[in-house]
Parts: sequence; C-alpha cells; structure tokens
Amino acid sequence: MIAAGKEEIRKWFKAGVEQGHKYMLSVYDRMEDPEEADSAYYTDDEQEAWDMVGRFNADEMCKVMEVYDLTANFEKQLRVKRVWNLPE
Repeated sequence: MIAAGKEEIRKWFKAGVEQGHKYMLSVYDRMEDPEEADSAYYTDDEQEAWDMVGRFNADEMCKVMEVYDLTANFEKQLRVKRVWNLPE
C-alpha cells in the first residue's frame, strides 16, 4: 500500500480549506496506479462525510484511511498516526 506523504496531505488540506470544505477524506484505492493510490475527497458536512465513508468502505477496492477536519489545526492532526476527526 502506498500512503500519501505529509507534503501531499498538506497540499490536499490547503486546497480543501481554500475551497471552503469542512472535511477531507484520505481514501486508498487499490485500482489506482500504485504510485497514486491515495486520493483526497472533500465534503461540507458531517452526514455527507459519513455517507462517503460508508460508500467507500463498502467497495472492497477502497478504504477511507483518515478524515481531517479542515477547520481544526492541521499540524496537530498530522501528528496523529491515523487521524479520524469525524464526530460519531
């Protein structure tokens, strides 16, 4: 599994903030090129984020690896091994 690096996640996070999104999901896709297996998906509310998590995780070829809160401090979230900032 190729995981996105910190710099790539930093770029995704910044792009999501600039676009005004609330959450960013880092999704691993086994069907992608191994060098680009992780992708960022953005959502604007909690329910939509949970819906996306359910859809991706129902697909045996995908898995949501992390969820970032784009309104929270990025550096603190980056220090967590597998950040999951999506309220239950």
